[in-house]
Amino acid sequence: MTAFPYFTRPLDLRYDPQASSVLRGEYYRILTGFRLMLSDRQWVDVQAGTLTDGGSIPRLAHPLLPPLGKLGQAYATHDQLCEYLSLTVDGKPSGITRARCDGLLYVAMQVLGATREELAAVQGAVDLYREAARITKPSTIALKRSLEARWNQ
Repeated sequence: MTAFPYFTRPLDLRYDPQASSVLRGEYYRILTGFRLMLSDRQWVDVQAGTLTDGGSIPRLAHPLLPPLGKLGQAYATHDQLCEYLSLTVDGKPSGITRARCDGLLYVAMQVLGATREELAAVQGAVDLYREAARITKPSTIALKRSLEARWNQ
């Protein structure tokens, strides 16, 4: 029996030049889906085909917190949570707040072995952004969803 929380698979992704060009950023395609298991009843599902930019971390901070380094899977999970503001509870989608979404980022980072300093840096920036921008809705981008859906066909 595995102790919760945990990831069901490692991060498996590849740079997607088409999506990067269309979305005007650096995007990577999740090749193998995974879950962040919070309990036997709650999880975050990240499906194959999902696009992620890793952590939306300013370039200046990349030497300290690379967007796709050891914490890349936490950032990809957070991207998924931000898009839908939903996790699975008892097999059904369940809405969450942006604060809960961000809290799950910190849980995922801990699962991946984030140091106290890494966690504090990301938490400070993410919490400040959430409060300053007053984010309450999912960050859905229709064009991104369209690119994901075409890949999954």
